[in-house]
Amino acid sequence: MHSHPSIKTQKSFILLILILGCIIAIGPLSIDMYLPAFSAIAKRFNSTESEVQLSLTFYFIGMSCGQLLYGPIVDRFGRRIPLFFGLSIFIISSILCCFSRDINELVILRFFQAIGVCASFVIPRAIVRDLFSTQESARVFSHLTLVIGVVPILAPIGGSFILKILDWRGIFAFLALFGIFNLLLSYFFLPQTKGANEEDKISDSVKKYLGILKDRNFVICALSGGFAMAGLFSYLVGSPFLYLKFFGISPQNYSFVFAINSIGFIFFSQVNAKLLKKFLLRKILDKILFLPAIFGIILILVGAFHPTFLSITAIFFVFLASIGMVNPNMVAASLANQSAHAGSASAMLGTIQFIIATIASLAISNLHNGTAIPITLVCGICGIASCLVYKIWFRK
Repeated sequence: MHSHPSIKTQKSFILLILILGCIIAIGPLSIDMYLPAFSAIAKRFNSTESEVQLSLTFYFIGMSCGQLLYGPIVDRFGRRIPLFFGLSIFIISSILCCFSRDINELVILRFFQAIGVCASFVIPRAIVRDLFSTQESARVFSHLTLVIGVVPILAPIGGSFILKILDWRGIFAFLALFGIFNLLLSYFFLPQTKGANEEDKISDSVKKYLGILKDRNFVICALSGGFAMAGLFSYLVGSPFLYLKFFGISPQNYSFVFAINSIGFIFFSQVNAKLLKKFLLRKILDKILFLPAIFGIILILVGAFHPTFLSITAIFFVFLASIGMVNPNMVAASLANQSAHAGSASAMLGTIQFIIATIASLAISNLHNGTAIPITLVCGICGIASCLVYKIWFRK
């Protein structure tokens, strides 16, 4: 590990992981917590669940374009101030979501909520790159997956609980409070790992981003990791319909299924952290990238020919578990050559991931035909593409 003052002891290392985990958790919490409320929101606004699903798609669009705004700002002004700015946008937009008068207002506010959330993705990745080597970064990202992996388990359950006591607006009120908690946590405890740099001009943003895209390693790993994450986000977008409508289970049972799949994602991210103690990052990637492809193919076949509750859920478990191994390594590998402009590289990485995720989620919406095929087909293609991009392009 690097000898940065913030990580000299094991206690300070654990504290850093917990703080970064809480900050990163804002994103998945904003996605997962209101999934059980889709039907309630549709009923309240007299709209369809497909229209409500647009609020998730626009969230992804906000995540796709918003991260590029933060990159140069983070490199220029350091890590803390841009984080405070982003969290403030998230808090304000979450409060406004509570007072939405129709589905269109909610969709627009979800876009601005995502713009705020972008800071919680870009800045923690940059901080990890500031402090750790590539191999160590992969282990840290695996540990962060453990921390934030609890969110998909608790968020739908918490969302269902709030839905029973209050209504869907209470979910957004909770998100605003969680944003305030993170703002205070960051202000008092998060170290400034890299301060302001007056020589790093925001006017050079385009030139800087083009330079990052010339890094072949970055592009390959960002695309491969992007397809893997798109598989995860496609599951998030399509699973409410799949389980609540197609299989007809209750919101509570949906939360239970979501929890089981999340446990697989968490557990195998920790298996990855153990492997990184013994094997080089690249060697691990060479082996595990076949997993999303293999299970992606099986998912497509099962979805088309035998879409039972047990078969679909079992394949999704192992598919998402494989992504839990791939993702931390791909993030670390992408940023390997980008220590000088970690903020901008982190922003570009996130943008690539969410562009692919947005396209995948739109594909699920457009392919919607009342069967399990749209979600299994899109997730499967994402898993296959993740493997092919890395394996074929790196060999050239």
